Formats: sequence, C-alpha cells, structure tokens
Amino acid sequence: MHAVFVLPRFYPYRGGYENSMLSIARSLVERGHRVTVFTTTAQDLEALWLPGFKTLPAGESSVDGIIIRRFPVSYSKLALRANRVLGLVPYWRWKAQFWRPGFPVPGLQEALHGIDADLFHVGPLPYNNLIYAGIEAAEHRGVPVIATPCTHMGQEENSDVAQYYLQPYQIRLLECCDRVLCMTQAEKTKLTELGIPPQKMAVLALGIDTTLSSGGAGERVLAEYGIAPPVVLHLGMKAYEKGSVTLVEAMKELWDAGWKASLLMAGPSLSTFDEYLAEHIDSRDPVVNIPAFPDELKRDLLAAADIVVQPSRVESLGLVLLEAWANAKPVIAANIAVSRELITSCDGGTLVPFGDVSALAEEIGCLLEDAEQRRNMGQRGQLFAQSYDGEKIWSRYAEEFERAATRGEESRSIRAVQ
Repeated sequence: MHAVFVLPRFYPYRGGYENSMLSIARSLVERGHRVTVFTTTAQDLEALWLPGFKTLPAGESSVDGIIIRRFPVSYSKLALRANRVLGLVPYWRWKAQFWRPGFPVPGLQEALHGIDADLFHVGPLPYNNLIYAGIEAAEHRGVPVIATPCTHMGQEENSDVAQYYLQPYQIRLLECCDRVLCMTQAEKTKLTELGIPPQKMAVLALGIDTTLSSGGAGERVLAEYGIAPPVVLHLGMKAYEKGSVTLVEAMKELWDAGWKASLLMAGPSLSTFDEYLAEHIDSRDPVVNIPAFPDELKRDLLAAADIVVQPSRVESLGLVLLEAWANAKPVIAANIAVSRELITSCDGGTLVPFGDVSALAEEIGCLLEDAEQRRNMGQRGQLFAQSYDGEKIWSRYAEEFERAATRGEESRSIRAVQ
C-alpha cells in the first residue's frame, strides 16, 4: 500500500498533531507500506499566511523511510485576493478551495495528481484547501480517503470557534471521505448531528508517546531557568484561544494576593501573544517563557510542574492533558465538550469557563494549597492515560488504513469487471 498524507505542517515541526502523524506514518512503514507526505514549507503557524516567519526548504526529503515533499506557500496579494473572490461563490468545492483560511500552494494539486497512491489521508480542519486537494486527488485516482478532522467545537454558548470548523462546505468535505476518525465521542456526536453518517465514523483518539513525555528530571529545569516551586505549567502553543492570556492574568491576580508560585510557559507562540507578554509582564514577575523546545526537554518540563493548566477552547482532544496525567500531574482545562469528556472520565482535574480570569485564579489557588488533592487527581489521571498509549493506538490507525485500502482495491476490481 502507498499511503499519501496531505498536511499543512510536518516533521521537523513538533506539534501534537504533527507528532501523531509522524508516528502513524512510521507505523505504516514498519508494516511494509510506503508513505509520502505532501506538505507546505511553513514552520511557524503564521507562515501559512504571512511572509517573514520560519519556513523550511522546499523540495523532497525523508525521515525514517517516509518521503516528505514540501511546497512553498504563495504570499502574492493578487493570488490571495483572487482566492477570496472565488471563495464567495456559494458552491462547496469553491468554498473549500478558496475561502478563509485557505492559502495558495502552487504546484501541490498537480503533484498530487501525479502520485501513484492507494489511499489518501487528509486533515486537520480548518485547512480546507489542503483537505480538498487530497480529496480531489483521491477522486481523480479512484482511491479512498481517510480524514482526521480534529474538529474544534469551542464553547456551546457561542460559535466563536465552531464557525471555522463546522460550515456546510466543511461537512461536505467530510462526507466525501470514506472514513472519518474522530478524537472524542463528543466530536462524533456533533458530526452526526450535522449529517455525517455514523457508520462512516469511528472514535480513535491520537495517542501519546510516553518515552517523550514522562520520566524526566524536573530539577534540571528548575536549576537551568532559576525557577522556584511551586510551578504552574502551560505547555504547547501560546495564544489567546489557547487560554494563555487568561492564565497570565490569573497568575497576576494570585501574585497580587501574595502567592509565590512560578509560571512556566513552554512552546511556540503567535506573535500577538509575544506582544501581549512584553507589554503586560514585569521583569519582577516569576514567569519563564520558553519557545519551541526539543523533545527531550518536554519530560523535564512536565516533571517540574505541580499543576498543568491548559484553559484552551480550541482543542479536538487535549494531548497535553494526557501527557500531564502520564506524569501524574493534575490539570485545569476550559469547560468545553472535549476537555469535559476527558476530565469527567477520570476526575484528574478541574474545569473553568474559558476566559474567566478569576475562576481560573481560584482553581489554581485551591490546587496549590492542597497537595493531597493534587496527588489524588494526578494518580487517577495516570491510570486513565494508560489507555492512550501511542504504540497501541498507532497500530490501530495502521489497521484502519489497511482496511480502507483493501476495500478500495476491491471496489476498483468490481468496477473493472462490470
């Protein structure tokens, strides 16, 4: 089987989704299959739309037997304007290709048409133009498509997040896929409500690699960065939607009230968050802001934490919560459907309304002063996280790909006979 992945970013970028796609691709290669990844040159998220951010060289490379083909994003204002005009047409195929937040990737569609693939994998939303490119190439070749949409549903009380993930043309894209793999039951339920046939979907969450996320030495991080415990950790992308600003403001309330806890923030960030932090944090505030970090540092960061706080409203699963639990750390998350599904399943943390600074400060304070509660939550979470062991989950993904490719081959054989 030759599986082709169409993704916005890929290794060496080390985000949760990208790490998982690398693990799934490795599992397929280990089982004797070929894997080619079509992706962009973007390294920073903002490089998908704006020049001046980190990119990787265009062209072909490989890692662990996986072929990677990178295509540069076009920053032509004329091309972008033309796309937006075409995206105004009320036709789902045009909406998918041209409407926001799409970006021109010259040469990608033609290259996909020329690849000899047995199956395409696409995802995540809202990178609609790349998903469409994979689906259209699969239609061209008459082979199946698997999607991992990683739908962000946001808060039930508003559509601030869902409006970018659950538009009719995006649902139409998923309807074109042969298999839709959901991260949570909440995601499957929502997509079912919107018309995706339940039999087309399965709940198959991404997993965590415990060798990359547990067993670290927290004292190394404390010593290197001069951090005084207790430590509140925020791990991963730093942005308003991730709750990063809310967390900083909550910690400022705690510091003003006399708390001595340190705030450790680690991971890439949007430029808007960097600007916010520069304006709102005093040099005397106990904040350590670490940019994108190597895999080996993640273990130490999680080991150093007393609480992991991820009050985000843009999650399809919440891998950081699982990684925190793998280290027996309690978590605080925003009260959205996917995080609620995880936390209520094991009682390994607490939930707060997204953007509620005072509520978040109160929850952090309660956990900081109750070591026994932190320990109990962490232990419950640790037991729960065992079911998300990556090695088992990557094999299940590989089996889904193999079954889909086999069904596709059988369908082509039947059509050829007819």
